Amino acid sequence: MRKAGVLLIALAGLAAGPLWAAEPKSLEAIFENLAESPAKDALSQIPDPGRRLLALRSYARFRAPLVTRWSWTAEEIKAYQGSAEQTALLKEVGEISAHFAEANPGYELYMNTKVRSLDEQIRKWNKNKSVGVAAEEILKTWMEEFSAGDRTSKQFWAWLRRFKPTKRPFLAAPGLSRHGRARAIDFQIKKDGKIIAGTSAGDIEASWRADGWDEKLKASIAAAGPSFRGPLTSPDEPWHYDYEPKAEE
Repeated sequence: MRKAGVLLIALAGLAAGPLWAAEPKSLEAIFENLAESPAKDALSQIPDPGRRLLALRSYARFRAPLVTRWSWTAEEIKAYQGSAEQTALLKEVGEISAHFAEANPGYELYMNTKVRSLDEQIRKWNKNKSVGVAAEEILKTWMEEFSAGDRTSKQFWAWLRRFKPTKRPFLAAPGLSRHGRARAIDFQIKKDGKIIAGTSAGDIEASWRADGWDEKLKASIAAAGPSFRGPLTSPDEPWHYDYEPKAEE
């Protein structure tokens, strides 16, 4: 039903050759010389150099062709609405929700099943605090490693793929989020219409672990959500579960 356009940027591995012509003497040169692609377009909408470099790191580290994971276009999202694929997801989510409500009287699950568009992913990336922390670190390290301007492009890409931020951001780089292909759901806990365990880092220990909601959600998914896998552990997101239906196109 959905056939994404071929990405011209070959980030599956350095063996395919560098993605730019110039040596890494400036960040501007890095991004100006990337091959045209949806990835380059996404990067052009990230004004902060550290956040942009952090996103590029994710693209460079992705082992499969980006086309296999890249977020759906607006047309693809529209085609998904009302499809058998969406119906199956909503049915399973409904069964998980019903099981949770029965097992935990007075509480309910809230989940956003809407596909997270690329534009929304970029907006979140540009303002998310955890991304900002990792972005500052990678930019500082890049300046220390390449300030002399005597490194080759091969050395730059090897360094970029190898770099690991001390604190991993809570968002996937724009275009690579599983939410962008309806392959992930974030669950939240509600009571009397108010969210008491949400999707912020501060809720992990204060709500999810302290009140045992992580295990209670896990129990309902184990009982009624055969297509869900999780929760996500790196980064630690007890609310995030990947959706992996048996028959996937």
